[in-house]
Amino acid sequence: MLRRVRRGLTGRWLPATLTAAVMAAGCTPPSQVGDADGAEPTNASGKAEVTVPDSGYVGTLLDDLPRPALRLRTTSGGRFDLQARPATEATVLFFGYTHCPDVCPTTMADLAVAYRQLGRAVRRDVTVAFVTEDPRRDTPRVLRRWLDGFEPDFVGLIGGGQRTRTVLRRLYAPASRLNPDPAPAIEHPPGHHHSGGHDEPRGGPGDDYGVDHTGTVYLFGPGGRTLLYTGGETPSEYTADLTRLVG
Repeated sequence: MLRRVRRGLTGRWLPATLTAAVMAAGCTPPSQVGDADGAEPTNASGKAEVTVPDSGYVGTLLDDLPRPALRLRTTSGGRFDLQARPATEATVLFFGYTHCPDVCPTTMADLAVAYRQLGRAVRRDVTVAFVTEDPRRDTPRVLRRWLDGFEPDFVGLIGGGQRTRTVLRRLYAPASRLNPDPAPAIEHPPGHHHSGGHDEPRGGPGDDYGVDHTGTVYLFGPGGRTLLYTGGETPSEYTADLTRLVG
C-alpha cells in the first residue's frame, strides 16, 4: 500500500531516502521544493507530493536517520545526551520556543495527551524532550514552568544557535531564525518578565520577536527506527505509534 505525503520547506535537496519527510518551518507558511531531476506532482492546493510505502505507522518511518549527536543542558542543570539514551527508549524530540503562539503549544498539548494515554509499562520507556531555540528568553525557569503546564515529566533542553544548528542540519531541517515581526504575535508565557525596553541588551531585539523553526516531531525508537511527524496527527495516533514502537 502507498500513501501520499506532502513536502515542505528545506534549504536544499533531500536525499532519496528522505523524500517522504516534510520539513516545514513552524509559525511560518512552508514553501515548496522539488526533486533535482524535475518537477513533482502537486495536489489541488498546489503542494508537492510523493508516495512512500505504508509501514503501518502514522509517522513516516526512516531506517537511515539515526539519533544525531545532541548534548544539551536540561532545565535542572543536568546533561541530556540523545545518543546515550537507553536502548529500549523511544525519545520524542521537538524544537521550538515558549513564546510560540501556535505550533509549539498545540504540538506539546497533543504530545501530553498522547503520553498520558500510554500504558504504564510503555510510558516508562518514553521520553518527550522539548528543545528551546530561544535561550535568550527561555531561561531554565521559564521553560520548566511552561512545560509543567503540559506534562511535568517532559524534559526541557536549552538549545539555540550553535548548540543545535549542526543537529538541525543532520536532521535535514531548516535552521531556526529570528523573526522581528511575527504573525500571529508571540505570546509571553508565565514566568517571563517583559523588559520594557531599557533593560534590553544594546542593539538586541525586543521581547516581541518570533523564532521561525522546524515544525517536525522526531521520534527515535529502539532498533534504530526513526519516525517523523509533519503536522495533523492526533494524540491517539501518537499513542498508537509509541505503543507499537516500544512494544
